Amino acid sequence: MTESTLMSDRTTRILRIGGWVTAALLLTVPAIAMQFPNSGVHWTVSDFVFAAVIFGLIGGLFELAARASRNIAYRAAVVVAVACGFLQLWITVAVGIIGSEDDPANWTYIAMVIAALSAAIVAGSARNLAWAMRFMAVLQLAFLALHLIEGHFTAVIDLFFTALWVLSSRLFARAASQANAA
Repeated sequence: MTESTLMSDRTTRILRIGGWVTAALLLTVPAIAMQFPNSGVHWTVSDFVFAAVIFGLIGGLFELAARASRNIAYRAAVVVAVACGFLQLWITVAVGIIGSEDDPANWTYIAMVIAALSAAIVAGSARNLAWAMRFMAVLQLAFLALHLIEGHFTAVIDLFFTALWVLSSRLFARAASQANAA
């Protein structure tokens, strides 16, 4: 691989530190907002614990990606895939994508996160991860069809998530081709 396809150790270190600082800052935002009575923010201890666990898991996934490859496309693919899964989980748990967070149809989005994690664990290589993300895009479209059949009009958000899975797939494929060229 050429140097232009690899991330430097210094950049990696800066991004890793920046990521953990960002997670900590994101946890302080609701804590500060709660100090203003009219903010509408009312987090419980369990909300903070849940957010901390989710941010810790995301940070852990990024740490694993940083150790797995210095390839920029590979790391970008991980960021896109993790962001897609995070958004699906966070929105579903916070307010619900379909109706309220208690609507059983929202479990399809949680199933997407579980499927993505499972596929990533099994896949291993960038080439296999590209195929896994293609599978995720197809699964997202299958859930879109199911949502439409059930009368839930989630096409915009489902197509957005599908586009993220496709983008992640393309980036993993690029990383695999760059590794093969080296």
